Amino acid sequence: MASKQFQVPQALIAQNPLTMILRIDSSPFTKYGRVLNDLSVDKLVAKADELTDIPQEGNLYVADLQALHQEEQAQALGQYFGFQEIQIGYCNGKNTTINGVEYHKSPELFIAVTDCLQFLTRFDRLKEFNSVDTHDAELFYFPKGSAVLIDPHVLHLSPCAVYKEGFKSLIVLPKQTNEPLSEAMEAVRKQSKDGETRILFKQNKWMLAHPQRHQLIKGGVCIGLVGPNRGVQPLD
Repeated sequence: MASKQFQVPQALIAQNPLTMILRIDSSPFTKYGRVLNDLSVDKLVAKADELTDIPQEGNLYVADLQALHQEEQAQALGQYFGFQEIQIGYCNGKNTTINGVEYHKSPELFIAVTDCLQFLTRFDRLKEFNSVDTHDAELFYFPKGSAVLIDPHVLHLSPCAVYKEGFKSLIVLPKQTNEPLSEAMEAVRKQSKDGETRILFKQNKWMLAHPQRHQLIKGGVCIGLVGPNRGVQPLD
């Protein structure tokens, strides 16, 4: 039986009548990951809420915040990465659109510090490492305090805000994920004839941008999203 904890607010559904918003405890989510119902994150969420702010505009991503490692609950997170060294970072902001897709060749542990939404797309919808149709993305609601393990290769990007004041989230990944490529790495990337390597943007981060997302394109992300830059209308 589906838990009330994961119910999508009726007001959010009414605000977005043309967009299907799915629950993370529904069968469609199993294509993308699993909910970690037995993982306690309440103290970690409270600490992240205390230590981090929502920027006035745009998003802020910090790959690793050492203060979060000091929380006792953080010690349990490494099990989902085979006890590799991990980074516990955060992404906060006011984003409301899909903008692009990225994927990692590792799982990503996502913890909702506030209610938030995410567009997720299956890897097999990525055509020859060149294009993804935004219509293939599914939108999921992540209630505050929920923790999910997103599978490797799942296409995703920034969360989207449920409320106009923005969102807060924790992102746990293997150490050095999302770090810039070194000069040597970049040289190999540029010389490679491999189609996937062409879209490698940072360490353990392959990425494509929507043509309307000029900031990403200026930063060097390849254009590859086809279709509208889908978004959500947040609540007041």
